[in-house]
Amino acid sequence: IKWLKKMQDPDILEKISLKASKLETSGDATMDMAMKHQIVQDTLVGDVYLGGSPSLVEECGFEGGEKGYVFMQCVMAEHQNDPLIAQYVGSAMMQLMKAAGIDMQGVMQQASEGAKQN
Repeated sequence: IKWLKKMQDPDILEKISLKASKLETSGDATMDMAMKHQIVQDTLVGDVYLGGSPSLVEECGFEGGEKGYVFMQCVMAEHQNDPLIAQYVGSAMMQLMKAAGIDMQGVMQQASEGAKQN
């Protein structure tokens, strides 16, 4: 799966890590996590899906640019319930979040604790 390999490319992980390490804390952990998540999203769209020549979107047979990206996302969404695809995407996203300095286990624990309180 081309997009999975590109998401896990060491250069992509390093780029996310460097950008996230340069962020100044806002003093609000939730805001800091949101800023790091934005770095992940911006890198995914700009460097993984639309970066390069040809772009990953084009390599996968879609039109270049934002329109092709949207169509590719639609196709990926159609397969999101496939257990193998979900496993691959989840694993890759965990690596990207880790590179950004987002502790997903901590996030899951906070969510679990919040659900118990409600």
